Amino acid sequence: MPNPFTLGVIPPRAAFCNRKTELNELSSHARNKANVVVFSPRRYGKTSLIKKLQRNLMREKYLTIYNDFFMITSENDVAHRMARSIYNVLHQHESLLKKGARYLKTLKTFRPVFKPSADKGVVLSVEPVSANISGIEVLDNILEEFGEFIRKQTSFAGVHIVFDEFQEITDLKGSPIEGVLRNHIQEHDASYFFVGSRRRILLDIFNNKSRPFYQSAIMFSMNALPSRELTNFLQNQFKKGGKRCSTQLAEKIAEMTARYPYYVQALAYHVFEVSGPLIKAKDIEYAFEKLLASERYGYEGIVQDLTSSQMALLKALANRPTSKIMSTEYMQAYRLSIGGIQYARKKLEDLDLIENFDGLWRVVDPVFARWITGF
Repeated sequence: MPNPFTLGVIPPRAAFCNRKTELNELSSHARNKANVVVFSPRRYGKTSLIKKLQRNLMREKYLTIYNDFFMITSENDVAHRMARSIYNVLHQHESLLKKGARYLKTLKTFRPVFKPSADKGVVLSVEPVSANISGIEVLDNILEEFGEFIRKQTSFAGVHIVFDEFQEITDLKGSPIEGVLRNHIQEHDASYFFVGSRRRILLDIFNNKSRPFYQSAIMFSMNALPSRELTNFLQNQFKKGGKRCSTQLAEKIAEMTARYPYYVQALAYHVFEVSGPLIKAKDIEYAFEKLLASERYGYEGIVQDLTSSQMALLKALANRPTSKIMSTEYMQAYRLSIGGIQYARKKLEDLDLIENFDGLWRVVDPVFARWITGF
């Protein structure tokens, strides 16, 4: 039987563990045209949840647009991604000829371009109409044009826009992009969701009085999956695949992954691959080794840019979380210095690699922490 678990972002139609409360609350905010900041550590399933939400809204005749800001390079890049997302979504609702007559006149800054694809079909891209204006002007124009489209549209119950990895805009140093986005978004008759995992940076955008987005959205924190529902989900999924998993071992999978949605699915996937009809404890241990091996390259990419003091603090907290990060005993045990900790802590927090949770300093990602201890 095929493996019932999913690696990576969970498709909207795939089995989804719980999140009913979150889906209901976020759906209500979207219908109310509220703006929401959705935040959590990496691997918590934010993107999977948001895409499922947008699929549900599409059934209610909403126009849903998803923008991924991961590794944006410029204001023009932001505008280009937005224009491409808008055009792609519009073309999913009507024939290209009708769309050309009805919608394309609205968006004048970019024009659609159809290019051959690898499967001998065509893909829709966009190109700027003029190369003589700055990136921020391009972005300002596309936001104005999109606002005009929202005001004129009558075909949809509402409009819902997602900016995933929104905190990446802060990498555009010296850019007025926050103010430009805020000025237009507050005028749009739509719901915007700002999603991100670098929580310290994302929350500063919306909670710092000196920044344009200050107190302009509802703050929504995602939590780990609930234990009982997760255990039931794991057992049911294994059963669908023709295998049996005891409650105790399902709880072990949940515990080893700290109930992170991505890691739960990934570990269960590997358990399913290495096990027989009856799941055994040794299957889980072996599958966890395979999980660490599969994540190794991503983890190496994270640590390769860290300084020696940052790596030293990260290793210390992976081995032993502490409430007294600057105690003499802790610094001596891990050969840390006050200056080194102060410098490294801020950077590691900005990267969302460590956090102070209920007074305890720790590595945010529990599986990453397990990998570091053996690094």
